Amino acid sequence: MRATKAKRASGLWLLEPFALAVLLILLANGARAADLDIWQQPSAIPEMPRGSVWSGFYMGAEAGLSQTATDAKSSGRTKELSRTDAAFGLFAGHNWEVGRVVLGVEAGAAYLGGKAKATHPTLGEIKAGSKWTATLKGRVGLPVRNFLPYLSAGVAASEHSLTANGKTRSSVGIGPVLGAGVEAAFAEKWRLRLDYSLTGIVNSKDNYNGTNVKRTAANHRLMIGAAYAF
Repeated sequence: MRATKAKRASGLWLLEPFALAVLLILLANGARAADLDIWQQPSAIPEMPRGSVWSGFYMGAEAGLSQTATDAKSSGRTKELSRTDAAFGLFAGHNWEVGRVVLGVEAGAAYLGGKAKATHPTLGEIKAGSKWTATLKGRVGLPVRNFLPYLSAGVAASEHSLTANGKTRSSVGIGPVLGAGVEAAFAEKWRLRLDYSLTGIVNSKDNYNGTNVKRTAANHRLMIGAAYAF
């Protein structure tokens, strides 16, 4: 029964990012429709020059919320540990405008938070968490006036540790990172953005003082960032 509840909780946790992605797409479509209405009706608001807004190099900082979830499985029993923390990061990238589409590549690093504690049915007290992640991803967006809704995908190197049976194992795993967001250019050189990302952290099996434990972990975070374009 507990295993079934853990699976349901994990399933609901994984559905959250997809619901957010759908919401971002709907908001982007609404912004585009509004843009068409403004185009049809003369407006006194000047449109910012396209070429100088999205193309080129940029760098910035971000802050928000991060949630890391870990499934620890041993002797047929699974326990999920989840912790939500404040997150902070830096990022830098380069964009190219190809027709109506903006293509880009971006690198970043973020602090994700501390460790969660829980009681495993067979292992007793356990701790797990991921402190940091570094990402490299590509982005594709469709600009609508001053706004740039985008999708992103790439790879992430993330630290993760699990303490069980009195032993701690730390490792750096390589996993996929998927994301979506909306960026706004409120001046020729400055941008604000709302960015969501889902990162696969680790999926491994290790021995903890004579007991085999399988750990699976992922992180999702919602960040607000500001960037300066060069």
